Amino acid sequence: MTVLLLAAVSGCSSAKELPNSVGSQLQTAQDRAQSAGFTNLSSEDATGQGRAQLWDRNWRVCSQDPQPGEADPETLVVFSVVKEGESCPASTDGYLAMPGDEMPGYVGRNLMDAMDQMAALTGEITAVDATGAGRSTDNENDWRVCTTTPVAGEVIEDSVVFEVVPNQEKCPG
Repeated sequence: MTVLLLAAVSGCSSAKELPNSVGSQLQTAQDRAQSAGFTNLSSEDATGQGRAQLWDRNWRVCSQDPQPGEADPETLVVFSVVKEGESCPASTDGYLAMPGDEMPGYVGRNLMDAMDQMAALTGEITAVDATGAGRSTDNENDWRVCTTTPVAGEVIEDSVVFEVVPNQEKCPG
């Protein structure tokens, strides 16, 4: 019985580091994953339209499953993608806002989560105290979004403003 257990343990794959490919061109994402030892790769249209990815260089990764980090290299890695120039659905896990995307609805959500999804923008991303009291919003995890500029559904140009209050407070108005 010990021999069988040893054989089963020795047959296990050791975990490898799956790189983060969100925001990358699909071809680049596949190349990175393969370089890291992952060869079981797939992609799907993140819009739900079922479009085939014939030219990998014409698609951008909105999310990946599994998430970046340690994973079994035999695991199926699925990249959810949109055509270059299209917006990623805001509901996509791992969504990163890009200029030209529609602003997701962040009202009521945690500021840190909202700021994380804006990390790919190159313009100014600011958070201000919605009460006008001028309190520092440095501890992003303790604040909640009241309003955004642009508002949900409007196109993100390059900068975003979050008006926020501490989690235990109500939004003004």
